[in-house]
Amino acid sequence: MRCLSWLALNEEEKVGLKKPIIDACIKSAQKNGWSDAMGLLRGMLFLEGEPLSLDELAERTGYSKTTIRTNLSYLEKMGMARRAVGPTGKNHHSKQHRYSLVNDSESMKQIILSAAREEANAILQALLQVKGNLDGIDLKDPALEEGLAKEIQFYEEMSKTLNLISRFTSKELIEVLEREVRKI
Repeated sequence: MRCLSWLALNEEEKVGLKKPIIDACIKSAQKNGWSDAMGLLRGMLFLEGEPLSLDELAERTGYSKTTIRTNLSYLEKMGMARRAVGPTGKNHHSKQHRYSLVNDSESMKQIILSAAREEANAILQALLQVKGNLDGIDLKDPALEEGLAKEIQFYEEMSKTLNLISRFTSKELIEVLEREVRKI
């Protein structure tokens, strides 16, 4: 489990330790074209040892429940967060949705690989379409054809690499690669 125990720390120490993780999650969200709210929520859930309710997340982040629900739904669809029904605070008879981050490393690996494969395949398909369109034009530009061929080769190799990586667990992949490095 990736969560950290914060019980022995005072509030200032907790904030100081949490800030780099939350900042990294926000930066990752921005890089992916997601909202800062999604990054902050991902960071908050990453740091918690137990699932949090919409109320708890709203209180801790300052975002509205609607913003939180929208962003958590997106994280759920990507497989990065999960929702469960659990008891609320002191009133164990009342139930509400609680959210946690998926912390299984193999699940996260597949999510990351899936995004990379999607991007590589989209670019490869676009390059192949351009190549097909150029084949119908009487344009002889060796530099363009050579550059296009190199890009197509790169993305074909990248797609194969990502597909191979996805067939192994992280541990198996590390063992295979380390074994091959020792042979060199």
